[in-house]
Parts: sequence; C-alpha cells; structure tokens
Amino acid sequence: MSYDPLRHHRRSIRLSGWDYAHPGWYYVTILVKDRECHFGHVVNDTMELSALGLVADACWRQIPLHHVGVGLDEHIVMPNHVHGIVIINEKQHMDVNGRDVQLNVPTGKIIALNATSTGEYDKRRGTNKPMSPVKGSLSVIIRTFKAAVTTWAHGNGYGDFAWQGRFHDHIIRNEEELHRIREYIRNNPLDWALDNENPENDPIRSK
Repeated sequence: MSYDPLRHHRRSIRLSGWDYAHPGWYYVTILVKDRECHFGHVVNDTMELSALGLVADACWRQIPLHHVGVGLDEHIVMPNHVHGIVIINEKQHMDVNGRDVQLNVPTGKIIALNATSTGEYDKRRGTNKPMSPVKGSLSVIIRTFKAAVTTWAHGNGYGDFAWQGRFHDHIIRNEEELHRIREYIRNNPLDWALDNENPENDPIRSK
C-alpha cells in the first residue's frame, strides 16, 4: 500500500477557498456508515460484488449521463467504500447578468461552490445564509450518486444501508500523482487485508 493521498488529507476534507465546480481531476473516497461491508467481499485478492455492490458500480459509471461536462477515470467499489476519479471538464455557464443559468441565482451571492457554500448576508444573525451546492460541483455529483444507491438499497432489502455523512476528496495536480492514484485504486483489493477500512483491522470489532 505505497500511496494513499486520502491518509494525508483527513484533517481537511475540503480545501479552503477552492471552487469545487472548477474544471479539474478529483480523487474521491466515499465510505459506508460504520464500515459495514454491504458491497461484497474480497476473495483471493479479487473484489466480488454483492447485488448492492453491482448497483453502486453501475450508478458510479452512469455519473456522466446525469452531469454535463463530467467524466470518470479509474474507480473501484470495495466492501464498504468507493474510490474513484471524477473529472469536471466545464464550469457552469453564466448569463450576461452574472447569474448561474442552471440555478438562476446571482453568482455574486455564491461564496464557495461546495458543500459549505453560503449565500446572502443575514443582517439579523451577522452571518451568510445557507445555500445549496451548485449544480455540477463535486458535492452535487457525489450527493446524487449516494442518493441513487441509497434509494435502490432501501427498496431492495438493504433497509439498514447508509453512507457516512461526508466524503473525502483530493485534488489531483499532475500526471505523476494521477498515475500513482490510478495504481492505488487498481491494487486496492490486493491490499484489503491491510486496509484501514477493513473491519477486521479494528481490534474492537474483530473480537
């Protein structure tokens, strides 16, 4: 397990000031709540997907069908988490009045295009009012994926399935880093026995 950028970025799940609707390549890890292995098991260093795991894999592959200008690179569905590279090729289009065309809101009201976005200034509270994430941002892409998997799970015998509330991301900055992350994703099943997300490596749960 030679490279895992996730481990080096756990303290700051979101990069302060970064526009998460900006074109770029993002390495994403999404965890199942309580590390429950709903997606299958690793057998002989190969990931064998459950029915829900197959759905999660299909939903991930369909992301570009639901988000304009978004592509995918390497990904893998593991027993209790998903690793993947998301490519945002286009920013949202703005009209001449500076409004986000897809949301019809003034872009001047948008401070951060991610899960912690804020909007108009609230004079009574002295803070910015909450605003939903911008369409096409990484947060919306992942939220839509998670919702699709959860909806299928709850309707098909996985009533206790739930995701961890947030997800981890890493901005891929160069070709060398991209290569290392691709290799890490591909080799994830080989390293499952040593993976921090493997419940068997938790001394409390493994008793």
